[in-house]
Amino acid sequence: MIPIPPGAVGPRTLVIPTHPGVQYHFCRSELPIYFLGHWDQFQYWRPQPWNVTNLFDTFAEAHLSFGPAEYARVLEGATMPGRTPFRFPGDFDVTWLMFNWQWKLVRGETTGKKLYRVAKPAELDRAEWEELLGRSDVRVVSFYPNTVAWLAETFGVRVPYVPLGLDPDAYGPWRGDTPHVLSIIHSWRERGWHYRAYREATAGLATLHVDHLDPSQPTRRYEELVELLRGARVYLHDGEQEYTITLVEAMMTGLPIVSFRLPGIERYVVQGENGFVCDDAAAVREACRALLADEALARRMGAESRRMALRDHAEARWRADWRRILSEWTGVPA
Repeated sequence: MIPIPPGAVGPRTLVIPTHPGVQYHFCRSELPIYFLGHWDQFQYWRPQPWNVTNLFDTFAEAHLSFGPAEYARVLEGATMPGRTPFRFPGDFDVTWLMFNWQWKLVRGETTGKKLYRVAKPAELDRAEWEELLGRSDVRVVSFYPNTVAWLAETFGVRVPYVPLGLDPDAYGPWRGDTPHVLSIIHSWRERGWHYRAYREATAGLATLHVDHLDPSQPTRRYEELVELLRGARVYLHDGEQEYTITLVEAMMTGLPIVSFRLPGIERYVVQGENGFVCDDAAAVREACRALLADEALARRMGAESRRMALRDHAEARWRADWRRILSEWTGVPA
């Protein structure tokens, strides 16, 4: 059996590489986490938590092109140079899944327990949802209240809601000494949303948009992203869901938020309190200009963002939620 990292207590959890931000924060649960790869492939986005054991001894560029077929071969016991020997699922108490292809990767394995973290209802079709929710070896959890509500309404199933949690000491203090508008969203142009409205709203304003997946932009390490958040005057939010990880990171840093109107956004941006929720490009532009011009207003709204983040998104609660859910699900004390 693979050794448990000293100090890590609870279910032995296998994580297949996934969204780096979600992966990082989940892995800070302090459970014994076993990463099906090597964390260095995500090092520039998030540092490796102490309780994570790499199942590959080194990172190779070829790992970035791994898909379901490659991971299936590894899980089936294929010999790879530099891979820690393990038995799947016998060496793990639970497999933590995020993407739909990961669920499909292990759906044929019925002896091991699986926890599927769902974001968007559209990730699976109706028949797949019915199968997933009907299986005794799978537990579904969501970060998004809109998705939780959809599952209850559509299937009559109530799944646990676990709001994202961040380490309060890792973000802030906010300085706001760079009077520009910051946004951090990957593949924004291709994925649509409000990109055209963003371009119209910010024309002529000092802005910085960070896209992790844009090869024309420099690679920014996690520490640099934290510094960008601390220095920016305003954070501009958009997304597919009611929040993104970086929205909550901006709130925890103490930034005032300007957001396009999205379903559920009012849970995170309260009009006139910690920012502004806008219906069109003109309103976004007016809100950004007001915050760029009035540092006292930005500071007051940013302080409210920080207060809301501490109330709703503290890491201690997030860690406790995951440890409780996984412990109850596997029967392994955490």
